[in-house]
Amino acid sequence: MSGITFSKINLSHLIDHHIALLERFGIKDEVPFSLIFFSLEERKEIDSLEMFQRILRRTDAIFNHSNHYVVMLTGTDWNGATEVLSGIQSFLDQEPFDNVVTYPEDGADAKALLHRLRDLVETNCNIKTDLLK
Repeated sequence: MSGITFSKINLSHLIDHHIALLERFGIKDEVPFSLIFFSLEERKEIDSLEMFQRILRRTDAIFNHSNHYVVMLTGTDWNGATEVLSGIQSFLDQEPFDNVVTYPEDGADAKALLHRLRDLVETNCNIKTDLLK
């Protein structure tokens, strides 16, 4: 286990790249992936980032800006992503919010997926972040 951290500027590029790979190998509709969002309050960013790197899988991509996080969970449907996010929120003693989008159900490309996730986060958490642009 060990999630990989990427720069926030690579978020949409990595999503579109992953979709292109799924299409290239003809598995677009068979292997979904999900994006989850959570925010940390009153925690040191570096300590939290290291913790999430350890608990997430090597195939999971972690993006953060300030104390806001988006994790791309490859090969994970909505149910699996909701379970991961619920576990993180429970561990952090946070109110559970359904900040999950899944490909292809919630969008066919990075722009659509991030727009949908941004709408969820603004509605559920009243958070506006540069991470979801």
